[in-house]
Amino acid sequence: MTKEQLCEYRELQKEIKRLQARIEKLKDKNEGYVADVVKGSSIEFPYTQHPILIEGFDAEKKQASISRFKELLSKRVEKSMNRSIEIAEFICNIESVKIRTIFEYRYYDLMTWQQIAYKIGVTDESYPRRIHDKFFEDSPN
Repeated sequence: MTKEQLCEYRELQKEIKRLQARIEKLKDKNEGYVADVVKGSSIEFPYTQHPILIEGFDAEKKQASISRFKELLSKRVEKSMNRSIEIAEFICNIESVKIRTIFEYRYYDLMTWQQIAYKIGVTDESYPRRIHDKFFEDSPN
């Protein structure tokens, strides 16, 4: 696992939230809207003819397009979730508690190096960053 792949975790989490919100919004989308004008007349004498506007939704068309789009978005959510799980498994498999904690703060909690340093009880913000970078230098990947 590389730093770039780990940094991708943040973006994956944002993408998952964004896609799930989009799926929810899809329910309100006005696809399949149809309108037509027909001719009608009064029910009483003099029976004058006049245009009548009919508006509505083509339920089948709307459902088909929404279902197809939801399916597409759901596949993207699933891919992002699978990638997130791979990254989470990598972090969980780090043996050193200190390193694992730094990685969790950095990638799960989206903390800055300064916040991480404060959380682990050191004043130098470069300390957790050095531990983080050293882990990648020492790792065989």
